[in-house]
Amino acid sequence: MAVKKIPLTVVGGFLGAGKTTLLNNLLQTTSGRRIAVLVNDFGPINIDTQLIAQHEGETISLTNGCICCSIGSGLDAALIDVLSRDPQPDWVVIESSGVSDPAPIASVGLTEPSLKLAGVVTVIDAEQIQTQAADPLLHDTIEAQIQGADLLILNKTDLLAAETLAQCRAFIEQRYGALPIYETSHGQVDETLLFEVDETPVLARDGAMQHAPASDHPFETALWTGQGTLSADGLMAYFRRLPRGVFRAKGFVRTDYHGWVSIQFAGRRLQFLPVGQSDDSALTQNQIVFIQAPDAVDLTTLAADLDQLTVASNE
Repeated sequence: MAVKKIPLTVVGGFLGAGKTTLLNNLLQTTSGRRIAVLVNDFGPINIDTQLIAQHEGETISLTNGCICCSIGSGLDAALIDVLSRDPQPDWVVIESSGVSDPAPIASVGLTEPSLKLAGVVTVIDAEQIQTQAADPLLHDTIEAQIQGADLLILNKTDLLAAETLAQCRAFIEQRYGALPIYETSHGQVDETLLFEVDETPVLARDGAMQHAPASDHPFETALWTGQGTLSADGLMAYFRRLPRGVFRAKGFVRTDYHGWVSIQFAGRRLQFLPVGQSDDSALTQNQIVFIQAPDAVDLTTLAADLDQLTVASNE
C-alpha cells in the first residue's frame, strides 16, 4: 500500500499583503487538523494565550494540536523538527519571506519523501498590487511570487469600492493569466481551500455531475462520475482550461497511460498519484470531486467535457 504523505502548502506574498494574518487564522480556527506552520518570525503571530500549551525556544505548541515553528535556525532544521514529532502533523504550511520567490521552497514538497506538494498560495494586497507591479524595484519580486502560485488570495478587498476591485481583478487576469483568484479580507480563508479536497468521492448512481453533500466551508462542491478509460493527455488539457472559480479537485480515474490513479488538482498543477492495491481492486468507475466558487461553472458542460475524454471502455 502506498505510504501516506503529509501535504505541504507554501504561502507567499509581498510584505504587508496579509500572510501572517492568514496563518494566524489557520492556527486558531483549524477543524481538528494538526497543522505545523513554519514562519520566518512568529513574533507577529498573534496567538491567543489560552491556546498556547507550551513555548519551547523556536516552537510554540498549541492546545489544538497545532505547532508554530520559527525558521530562524534554517528551513531544514525546522522541517526535521516537525516531521520527527509523534504524532506527525496532518499538514505542513511554510510562509516564505515577503521579498522572496516561494517556488524554491515548494520544491521541498517534491523532494522530501514524507511530503507532497499541495500547492503554492500567494497573498496579494488588492489595494497595492498595481502600484507594486509598476515599481521597477519590486516588479521582479511581484512577478515571481504570482507566476509561481497555484492560487491567488486577493486580500484586503474591503478597502476597495466594487468598481475598483473589478479593475484590480481585470489587471491581474490580463497580466498574469488564468490563475484562480479567491477574494477575501483580513486574511480570512477557509482551510479547505488551502489544504486539499478532503471529501472522499462517493459513488453516484447516475454517472453524471451532481452536487456532493453539503459541507461547512463557503464553497460549492460538485461530483462527477463516469465509466471507461480516460485520455491522460486530455485530462491535463481539460484541467488547464478550467475557469478561475474552480479552486481544487480530487478523485480516482483510470487513464490510458497510468491505469487507476488518484488525481489532485490545485491551481494549474494536476498530479497523478499511485493508489494501493487494495484501493485499486475496489475502484469501478471514475469519480472526481470539485471545489469551486458558487456557480463558477455550468455543471452540465463540465460533465459533458469529461465524458468526451473516454477513449475505451473498462470491459
